[in-house]
Amino acid sequence: SDGTRFTVYLAPAEVAALGAQTDADGAVWEDAVRSEADLLFECLHMMFLGRTKVTSLTRVAAFCKRVVVAAVHWPPRTAERALDFVRRLLARYPALDRLVSSEDQAGSGVYLRDLDDPDMCNPFATCLYELHWLQIHFHPRVQAAAARLLAYAKAEAKKRQQ
Repeated sequence: SDGTRFTVYLAPAEVAALGAQTDADGAVWEDAVRSEADLLFECLHMMFLGRTKVTSLTRVAAFCKRVVVAAVHWPPRTAERALDFVRRLLARYPALDRLVSSEDQAGSGVYLRDLDDPDMCNPFATCLYELHWLQIHFHPRVQAAAARLLAYAKAEAKKRQQ
């Protein structure tokens, strides 16, 4: 390994000291990750959007939460794609709006993020508060994607109330 896979965790000065190549967005290894991201989102799309019916809404909510948590740590282009995927999940499964709504109690108990089984982690006991972090992300396209997602969820919740 040439070490460039991990340079995203370094400060810009450290990246420059290593002589790593960066693009206009400052992404060091995002081109290599992009192919992995393509595979990830293709699989997620097939699992949750390509099927006619997913058996467990709890499973969809758990994956939705995990994708948003991961988007906080992903490079900008991948995070933007993750937020777009979550928006499509919210459109396909309207009951997921409980993850975005702060007015309703989404569920009881504790969200157990470290469980391997997504059906048992109780995702409706939490919300997608990471979207607010992503609104202040360093990259403006991620900020805009998070704002669009929250605006979409708010508009859809208004429609359902009427």
